[in-house]
Amino acid sequence: MPPSHADPRRWGILMGFTLISMSSQIVWLNFAGIVSPQTQDIFHVGLGQIGLISAVWPLVFIPLSMPAGLLVDRWGFRKTVLLGGGIIMVFSWLRIISGTNFTSLFVFESLAAIGQPFIFNSISKLSGDWFPAGEQTVANGIGTMGQIMGMIIALVVVPVMVPDAIYAELRNNFIAVSAIATASFAIFMAFARDRPSLELEKQPESEGIRSQMKALISLRNIVILMILFFIGVGIFSGFVQWIEAILFSRGIQPLTGGITGAAMLISGISGMVVISVIADRYKRLKSILIINTFIAGVFLFLFSFRVNLIYYIAVAVVIGFFLLSLAPVGLQLSLETAGEKRAGTAAGMVWLTSQVGALFFILLLPAVEGAQAASNFMPENIWFLAVISMAVLAMAGFGLSFAIREGDHGRAFRESTEPSPEE
Repeated sequence: MPPSHADPRRWGILMGFTLISMSSQIVWLNFAGIVSPQTQDIFHVGLGQIGLISAVWPLVFIPLSMPAGLLVDRWGFRKTVLLGGGIIMVFSWLRIISGTNFTSLFVFESLAAIGQPFIFNSISKLSGDWFPAGEQTVANGIGTMGQIMGMIIALVVVPVMVPDAIYAELRNNFIAVSAIATASFAIFMAFARDRPSLELEKQPESEGIRSQMKALISLRNIVILMILFFIGVGIFSGFVQWIEAILFSRGIQPLTGGITGAAMLISGISGMVVISVIADRYKRLKSILIINTFIAGVFLFLFSFRVNLIYYIAVAVVIGFFLLSLAPVGLQLSLETAGEKRAGTAAGMVWLTSQVGALFFILLLPAVEGAQAASNFMPENIWFLAVISMAVLAMAGFGLSFAIREGDHGRAFRESTEPSPEE
Protein backbone atom coordinates (compact mmCIF):
# COMPACT_ATOMS: atom_id res chain seq x y z
CA MET A 1 0.00 0.00 0.00
CA PRO A 2 1.17 3.58 -0.61
CA PRO A 3 2.28 5.51 2.47
CA SER A 4 -0.70 6.80 4.44
CA HIS A 5 1.04 10.07 5.22
CA ALA A 6 3.39 12.34 3.32
CA ASP A 7 6.89 11.66 4.65
CA PRO A 8 9.09 14.73 4.00
CA ARG A 9 12.06 12.46 3.24
CA ARG A 10 10.44 11.47 -0.04
CA TRP A 11 11.61 14.61 -1.86
CA GLY A 12 15.25 14.11 -0.90
CA ILE A 13 15.07 10.51 -2.07
CA LEU A 14 13.51 11.59 -5.36
CA MET A 15 16.13 14.32 -5.84
CA GLY A 16 18.91 11.77 -5.41
CA PHE A 17 17.27 9.42 -7.91
CA THR A 18 16.79 12.22 -10.45
CA LEU A 19 20.47 13.14 -10.23
CA ILE A 20 21.66 9.56 -10.65
CA SER A 21 19.29 9.11 -13.60
CA MET A 22 20.66 12.32 -15.14
CA SER A 23 24.29 11.26 -14.74
CA SER A 24 23.62 7.90 -16.43
CA GLN A 25 22.37 9.71 -19.54
CA ILE A 26 25.39 12.01 -19.64
CA VAL A 27 27.74 9.02 -19.60
CA TRP A 28 25.66 7.27 -22.29
CA LEU A 29 25.50 10.23 -24.69
CA ASN A 30 28.96 11.60 -23.89
CA PHE A 31 29.96 11.39 -27.57
CA ALA A 32 26.65 12.28 -29.24
CA GLY A 33 27.46 16.00 -29.60
CA ILE A 34 31.16 15.57 -30.47
CA VAL A 35 31.07 12.87 -33.14
CA SER A 36 32.75 14.88 -35.88
CA PRO A 37 35.49 15.95 -36.02
CA GLN A 38 36.42 15.55 -32.33
CA THR A 39 35.86 11.83 -31.64
CA GLN A 40 36.69 10.75 -35.19
CA ASP A 41 40.04 12.54 -35.21
CA ILE A 42 41.05 11.71 -31.62
CA PHE A 43 40.47 7.96 -32.02
CA HIS A 44 40.90 7.72 -35.82
CA VAL A 45 37.64 5.83 -36.30
CA GLY A 46 34.60 6.13 -38.56
CA LEU A 47 31.02 7.09 -37.84
CA GLY A 48 29.92 3.47 -37.61
CA GLN A 49 32.35 2.69 -34.79
CA ILE A 50 31.35 5.81 -32.88
CA GLY A 51 27.68 4.92 -33.33
CA LEU A 52 28.35 1.59 -31.62
CA ILE A 53 29.22 3.39 -28.39
CA SER A 54 25.70 4.81 -28.18
CA ALA A 55 23.98 1.73 -29.65
CA VAL A 56 25.53 -0.65 -27.11
CA TRP A 57 23.55 0.92 -24.25
CA PRO A 58 20.06 -0.05 -25.52
CA LEU A 59 21.50 -3.37 -26.74
CA VAL A 60 22.70 -4.17 -23.22
CA PHE A 61 19.45 -2.86 -21.73
CA ILE A 62 17.27 -5.34 -23.63
CA PRO A 63 18.49 -8.64 -22.05
CA LEU A 64 19.00 -7.06 -18.62
CA SER A 65 15.69 -5.22 -18.31
CA MET A 66 13.62 -8.07 -16.90
CA PRO A 67 16.25 -9.38 -14.44
CA ALA A 68 16.78 -5.80 -13.26
CA GLY A 69 13.03 -5.31 -12.76
CA LEU A 70 12.79 -8.54 -10.78
CA LEU A 71 15.72 -7.42 -8.62
CA VAL A 72 13.96 -4.12 -7.89
CA ASP A 73 10.97 -6.01 -6.50
CA ARG A 74 13.13 -8.36 -4.42
CA TRP A 75 15.77 -5.94 -3.13
CA GLY A 76 13.84 -2.68 -3.12
CA PHE A 77 14.76 0.35 -5.20
CA ARG A 78 17.64 1.61 -2.99
CA LYS A 79 20.01 -1.34 -3.36
CA THR A 80 19.15 -1.73 -7.02
CA VAL A 81 19.79 1.91 -7.92
CA LEU A 82 23.03 1.88 -5.92
CA LEU A 83 24.12 -1.18 -7.90
CA GLY A 84 23.35 0.47 -11.23
CA GLY A 85 24.77 3.84 -10.27
CA GLY A 86 27.90 2.22 -8.84
CA ILE A 87 28.56 0.33 -12.06
CA ILE A 88 28.19 3.49 -14.15
CA MET A 89 30.35 5.52 -11.76
CA VAL A 90 33.23 3.00 -11.70
CA PHE A 91 33.43 2.40 -15.43
CA SER A 92 32.96 6.08 -16.17
CA TRP A 93 36.21 6.75 -14.30
CA LEU A 94 37.95 3.80 -15.94
CA ARG A 95 37.37 5.35 -19.38
CA ILE A 96 40.17 7.77 -18.54
CA ILE A 97 42.82 5.02 -18.55
CA SER A 98 41.85 3.98 -22.08
CA GLY A 99 43.73 6.98 -23.49
CA THR A 100 43.25 7.14 -27.25
CA ASN A 101 42.66 3.38 -27.55
CA PHE A 102 39.13 3.11 -28.96
CA THR A 103 38.78 -0.60 -28.18
CA SER A 104 39.44 -0.05 -24.46
CA LEU A 105 37.05 2.89 -24.44
CA PHE A 106 34.33 0.77 -26.07
CA VAL A 107 34.81 -2.00 -23.48
CA PHE A 108 34.46 0.42 -20.55
CA GLU A 109 31.39 2.07 -22.13
CA SER A 110 29.80 -1.33 -22.65
CA LEU A 111 30.42 -2.29 -19.02
CA ALA A 112 29.02 1.05 -17.83
CA ALA A 113 25.86 0.33 -19.85
CA ILE A 114 25.09 -2.63 -17.55
CA GLY A 115 24.06 -0.18 -14.82
CA GLN A 116 21.33 1.66 -16.72
CA PRO A 117 18.44 -0.87 -16.47
CA PHE A 118 18.83 -1.09 -12.70
CA ILE A 119 18.22 2.67 -12.49
CA PHE A 120 15.42 3.08 -15.04
CA ASN A 121 13.34 0.20 -13.71
CA SER A 122 13.33 1.57 -10.15
CA ILE A 123 11.36 4.82 -10.45
CA SER A 124 7.90 3.21 -10.26
CA LYS A 125 8.93 1.28 -7.14
CA LEU A 126 10.27 4.46 -5.54
CA SER A 127 7.11 6.42 -6.25
CA GLY A 128 4.87 3.61 -5.02
CA ASP A 129 6.88 3.13 -1.82
CA TRP A 130 7.27 6.74 -0.75
CA PHE A 131 4.61 8.91 -2.40
CA PRO A 132 0.86 9.06 -1.66
CA ALA A 133 -1.50 8.30 -4.52
CA GLY A 134 -2.01 11.98 -5.34
CA GLU A 135 1.71 12.51 -6.00
CA GLN A 136 2.87 9.31 -7.68
CA THR A 137 2.60 10.46 -11.30
CA VAL A 138 4.51 13.65 -10.41
CA ALA A 139 7.19 11.50 -8.75
CA ASN A 140 7.43 9.35 -11.88
CA GLY A 141 7.64 12.52 -13.97
CA ILE A 142 10.41 14.15 -11.93
CA GLY A 143 12.43 10.93 -11.78
CA THR A 144 12.10 10.36 -15.52
CA MET A 145 12.86 14.04 -16.14
CA GLY A 146 16.41 13.36 -14.98
CA GLN A 147 16.96 11.35 -18.16
CA ILE A 148 16.04 14.33 -20.34
CA MET A 149 18.19 16.71 -18.26
CA GLY A 150 21.14 14.38 -18.82
CA MET A 151 20.50 14.33 -22.56
CA ILE A 152 20.45 18.12 -22.72
CA ILE A 153 23.74 18.36 -20.81
CA ALA A 154 25.36 15.76 -23.07
CA LEU A 155 24.17 17.41 -26.29
CA VAL A 156 24.73 21.06 -25.30
CA VAL A 157 27.45 21.26 -22.63
CA VAL A 158 29.84 18.53 -23.80
CA PRO A 159 30.50 20.19 -27.21
CA VAL A 160 31.43 23.37 -25.32
CA MET A 161 33.91 21.40 -23.19
CA VAL A 162 35.39 19.58 -26.19
CA PRO A 163 35.36 22.12 -29.05
CA ASP A 164 38.46 20.70 -30.74
CA ALA A 165 39.87 17.27 -31.63
CA ILE A 166 42.27 17.35 -28.66
CA TYR A 167 42.46 14.40 -26.28
CA ALA A 168 43.30 16.61 -23.28
CA GLU A 169 39.93 18.34 -23.66
CA LEU A 170 38.14 14.98 -23.88
CA ARG A 171 40.01 13.69 -20.82
CA ASN A 172 38.94 16.75 -18.83
CA ASN A 173 35.39 16.08 -19.99
CA PHE A 174 35.65 12.47 -18.77
CA ILE A 175 36.81 13.72 -15.37
CA ALA A 176 33.94 16.21 -15.12
CA VAL A 177 31.32 13.65 -16.18
CA SER A 178 32.71 11.02 -13.80
CA ALA A 179 32.68 13.57 -10.98
CA ILE A 180 28.99 14.26 -11.68
CA ALA A 181 28.26 10.51 -11.63
CA THR A 182 30.15 10.16 -8.33
CA ALA A 183 28.42 13.12 -6.69
CA SER A 184 25.01 11.83 -7.83
CA PHE A 185 25.80 8.39 -6.41
CA ALA A 186 26.87 9.90 -3.07
CA ILE A 187 23.76 12.10 -2.81
CA PHE A 188 21.43 9.21 -3.58
CA MET A 189 23.21 6.94 -1.08
CA ALA A 190 22.91 9.64 1.60
CA PHE A 191 19.21 10.33 1.11
CA ALA A 192 17.68 7.09 -0.20
CA ARG A 193 15.89 4.73 2.16
CA ASP A 194 13.58 1.81 1.50
CA ARG A 195 10.21 2.14 3.20
CA PRO A 196 10.48 0.63 6.71
CA SER A 197 7.62 -1.82 6.13
CA LEU A 198 9.05 -3.03 2.83
CA GLU A 199 10.42 -6.27 4.27
CA LEU A 200 6.90 -7.43 5.08
CA GLU A 201 5.69 -6.79 1.55
CA LYS A 202 8.36 -8.36 -0.59
CA GLN A 203 7.23 -11.18 -2.81
CA PRO A 204 8.36 -14.74 -2.17
CA GLU A 205 11.86 -15.52 -3.43
CA SER A 206 10.44 -18.53 -5.23
CA GLU A 207 8.41 -16.37 -7.62
CA GLY A 208 10.71 -16.21 -10.61
CA ILE A 209 10.82 -13.98 -13.62
CA ARG A 210 8.83 -16.38 -15.80
CA SER A 211 5.87 -16.62 -13.43
CA GLN A 212 5.82 -12.86 -12.94
CA MET A 213 5.89 -12.18 -16.66
CA LYS A 214 3.10 -14.71 -17.20
CA ALA A 215 0.94 -12.97 -14.61
CA LEU A 216 1.66 -9.49 -15.91
CA ILE A 217 1.36 -10.30 -19.61
CA SER A 218 -2.20 -11.48 -18.95
CA LEU A 219 -3.15 -7.90 -18.07
CA ARG A 220 -4.42 -5.88 -21.01
CA ASN A 221 -2.99 -2.59 -19.75
CA ILE A 222 0.54 -3.96 -19.44
CA VAL A 223 0.51 -5.31 -23.00
CA ILE A 224 -0.84 -2.03 -24.37
CA LEU A 225 1.74 -0.04 -22.40
CA MET A 226 4.53 -2.22 -23.79
CA ILE A 227 3.36 -1.37 -27.32
CA LEU A 228 2.90 2.32 -26.51
CA PHE A 229 6.41 2.55 -25.00
CA PHE A 230 7.79 0.80 -28.10
CA ILE A 231 6.14 3.44 -30.29
CA GLY A 232 6.61 6.50 -28.05
CA VAL A 233 10.20 6.00 -26.92
CA GLY A 234 11.07 4.71 -30.39
CA ILE A 235 9.74 7.85 -32.06
CA PHE A 236 11.48 10.06 -29.52
CA SER A 237 14.84 8.27 -29.93
CA GLY A 238 14.68 8.27 -33.71
CA PHE A 239 13.59 11.91 -33.80
CA VAL A 240 16.39 13.07 -31.50
CA GLN A 241 18.98 11.00 -33.39
CA TRP A 242 18.07 12.30 -36.85
CA ILE A 243 16.52 15.74 -36.32
CA GLU A 244 19.67 17.59 -37.35
CA ALA A 245 19.96 15.48 -40.51
CA ILE A 246 16.28 16.09 -41.31
CA LEU A 247 16.64 19.85 -40.94
CA PHE A 248 20.00 19.95 -42.75
CA SER A 249 18.33 18.36 -45.77
CA ARG A 250 15.92 21.33 -45.69
CA GLY A 251 18.68 23.95 -45.69
CA ILE A 252 19.03 24.47 -41.92
CA GLN A 253 22.56 24.30 -40.50
CA PRO A 254 23.42 21.75 -37.77
CA LEU A 255 23.89 24.37 -35.03
CA THR A 256 20.40 25.81 -35.47
CA GLY A 257 19.04 22.32 -36.02
CA GLY A 258 20.48 21.40 -32.63
CA ILE A 259 18.61 24.34 -31.11
CA THR A 260 15.39 22.81 -32.39
CA GLY A 261 16.22 19.51 -30.70
CA ALA A 262 17.14 21.27 -27.45
CA ALA A 263 13.87 23.22 -27.52
CA MET A 264 11.97 19.94 -27.86
CA LEU A 265 13.80 18.43 -24.87
CA ILE A 266 13.27 21.48 -22.65
CA SER A 267 9.59 21.53 -23.59
CA GLY A 268 9.44 17.82 -22.77
CA ILE A 269 10.71 18.50 -19.24
CA SER A 270 7.93 21.07 -18.78
CA GLY A 271 5.38 18.60 -20.11
CA MET A 272 6.51 15.88 -17.70
CA VAL A 273 5.83 18.16 -14.76
CA VAL A 274 2.63 19.85 -15.98
CA ILE A 275 0.94 16.72 -17.34
CA SER A 276 1.95 14.70 -14.27
CA VAL A 277 0.33 17.29 -11.96
CA ILE A 278 -2.84 17.18 -14.07
CA ALA A 279 -2.83 13.37 -14.02
CA ASP A 280 -2.52 13.23 -10.24
CA ARG A 281 -5.19 15.85 -9.70
CA TYR A 282 -7.87 14.54 -12.07
CA LYS A 283 -6.98 10.81 -12.19
CA ARG A 284 -7.64 10.56 -15.94
CA LEU A 285 -4.62 8.58 -17.12
CA LYS A 286 -6.40 7.02 -20.07
CA SER A 287 -7.72 10.38 -21.31
CA ILE A 288 -4.23 11.87 -21.12
CA LEU A 289 -2.76 8.98 -23.12
CA ILE A 290 -5.42 9.45 -25.80
CA ILE A 291 -5.05 13.24 -26.03
CA ASN A 292 -1.25 13.25 -25.94
CA THR A 293 -0.75 10.56 -28.57
CA PHE A 294 -3.22 12.30 -30.87
CA ILE A 295 -1.52 15.70 -30.56
CA ALA A 296 1.95 14.17 -30.97
CA GLY A 297 0.81 12.37 -34.13
CA VAL A 298 -0.73 15.51 -35.64
CA PHE A 299 2.35 17.62 -35.01
CA LEU A 300 4.70 14.94 -36.32
CA PHE A 301 2.66 15.12 -39.51
CA LEU A 302 3.12 18.91 -39.54
CA PHE A 303 6.89 18.47 -39.09
CA SER A 304 7.08 16.53 -42.36
CA PHE A 305 6.69 19.64 -44.51
CA ARG A 306 9.52 21.87 -45.73
CA VAL A 307 9.02 25.29 -44.13
CA ASN A 308 11.41 27.41 -41.99
CA LEU A 309 13.34 27.27 -38.71
CA ILE A 310 10.79 29.14 -36.56
CA TYR A 311 8.06 26.78 -37.76
CA TYR A 312 10.14 23.71 -36.87
CA ILE A 313 11.02 25.01 -33.41
CA ALA A 314 7.35 25.72 -32.65
CA VAL A 315 6.24 22.29 -33.87
CA ALA A 316 9.09 20.53 -32.03
CA VAL A 317 8.13 22.28 -28.78
CA VAL A 318 4.60 20.87 -29.01
CA ILE A 319 5.87 17.40 -29.91
CA GLY A 320 8.26 17.39 -26.96
CA PHE A 321 5.63 18.60 -24.50
CA PHE A 322 3.03 15.96 -25.34
CA LEU A 323 5.28 13.05 -26.37
CA LEU A 324 7.71 13.02 -23.43
CA SER A 325 4.97 13.54 -20.84
CA LEU A 326 3.53 10.16 -21.86
CA ALA A 327 6.35 8.37 -20.00
CA PRO A 328 5.40 9.22 -16.39
CA VAL A 329 1.70 8.68 -17.14
CA GLY A 330 2.47 5.27 -18.60
CA LEU A 331 4.72 4.33 -15.68
CA GLN A 332 2.01 5.32 -13.20
CA LEU A 333 -0.55 3.23 -15.08
CA SER A 334 1.83 0.25 -14.98
CA LEU A 335 2.25 0.75 -11.22
CA GLU A 336 -1.50 0.87 -10.63
CA THR A 337 -2.10 -2.13 -12.87
CA ALA A 338 0.67 -4.41 -11.59
CA GLY A 339 0.61 -3.36 -7.94
CA GLU A 340 3.50 -2.14 -5.81
CA LYS A 341 4.97 -5.60 -5.20
CA ARG A 342 5.58 -6.08 -8.92
CA ALA A 343 6.17 -2.46 -9.93
CA GLY A 344 9.80 -3.10 -10.85
CA THR A 345 9.02 -6.10 -13.03
CA ALA A 346 6.21 -4.24 -14.80
CA ALA A 347 8.51 -1.28 -15.40
CA GLY A 348 11.13 -3.67 -16.71
CA MET A 349 8.67 -5.01 -19.27
CA VAL A 350 7.66 -1.60 -20.63
CA TRP A 351 11.25 -0.29 -20.64
CA LEU A 352 12.34 -3.45 -22.45
CA THR A 353 10.02 -2.80 -25.37
CA SER A 354 10.99 0.89 -25.31
CA GLN A 355 14.63 0.03 -25.98
CA VAL A 356 13.65 -2.33 -28.78
CA GLY A 357 11.60 0.54 -30.21
CA ALA A 358 14.54 2.93 -29.90
CA LEU A 359 16.77 0.63 -31.95
CA PHE A 360 13.99 -0.04 -34.44
CA PHE A 361 13.27 3.63 -35.15
CA ILE A 362 16.92 4.69 -35.25
CA LEU A 363 17.48 2.09 -37.97
CA LEU A 364 14.10 2.53 -39.70
CA LEU A 365 14.18 6.26 -40.41
CA PRO A 366 17.41 6.42 -42.48
CA ALA A 367 16.29 3.28 -44.33
CA VAL A 368 13.01 4.97 -45.29
CA GLU A 369 14.92 8.14 -46.24
CA GLY A 370 17.25 6.08 -48.44
CA ALA A 371 14.34 4.33 -50.15
CA GLN A 372 12.64 7.66 -50.83
CA ALA A 373 15.84 9.15 -52.26
CA ALA A 374 16.34 6.11 -54.49
CA SER A 375 12.80 6.41 -55.84
CA ASN A 376 13.28 10.14 -56.51
CA PHE A 377 10.02 10.87 -54.69
CA MET A 378 9.90 14.47 -53.40
CA PRO A 379 13.68 15.02 -53.85
CA GLU A 380 13.37 18.47 -52.24
CA ASN A 381 12.19 16.85 -48.99
CA ILE A 382 13.88 13.46 -48.77
CA TRP A 383 12.96 12.84 -45.11
CA PHE A 384 9.24 13.33 -45.76
CA LEU A 385 8.27 9.65 -45.71
CA ALA A 386 10.44 8.95 -42.67
CA VAL A 387 8.68 11.65 -40.62
CA ILE A 388 5.28 10.58 -41.94
CA SER A 389 5.99 7.01 -40.81
CA MET A 390 6.48 8.31 -37.24
CA ALA A 391 3.21 10.25 -37.46
CA VAL A 392 1.32 7.17 -38.68
CA LEU A 393 2.67 5.01 -35.86
CA ALA A 394 1.84 7.71 -33.31
CA MET A 395 -1.74 7.69 -34.57
CA ALA A 396 -1.75 3.90 -34.24
CA GLY A 397 -0.80 4.43 -30.60
CA PHE A 398 -3.67 6.91 -30.34
CA GLY A 399 -6.12 4.26 -31.48
CA LEU A 400 -4.63 1.65 -29.17
CA SER A 401 -4.95 3.97 -26.15
CA PHE A 402 -8.74 3.61 -26.26
CA ALA A 403 -8.34 -0.04 -25.21
CA ILE A 404 -6.78 0.92 -21.85
CA ARG A 405 -8.92 -0.04 -18.84
CA GLU A 406 -9.29 2.38 -15.97
CA GLY A 407 -10.68 1.84 -12.49
CA ASP A 408 -10.17 -1.91 -12.04
CA HIS A 409 -6.39 -2.23 -11.93
CA GLY A 410 -6.10 -3.93 -8.55
CA ARG A 411 -9.00 -6.30 -9.17
CA ALA A 412 -7.67 -7.28 -12.58
CA PHE A 413 -4.27 -8.13 -11.13
CA ARG A 414 -5.70 -10.19 -8.25
CA GLU A 415 -7.89 -12.17 -10.61
CA SER A 416 -4.88 -12.99 -12.79
CA THR A 417 -2.70 -14.20 -9.87
CA GLU A 418 -5.01 -15.78 -7.29
CA PRO A 419 -5.30 -19.58 -7.48
CA SER A 420 -8.55 -21.04 -8.64
CA PRO A 421 -10.77 -23.02 -6.21
CA GLU A 422 -9.75 -26.27 -7.91
CA GLU A 423 -6.12 -25.56 -7.01
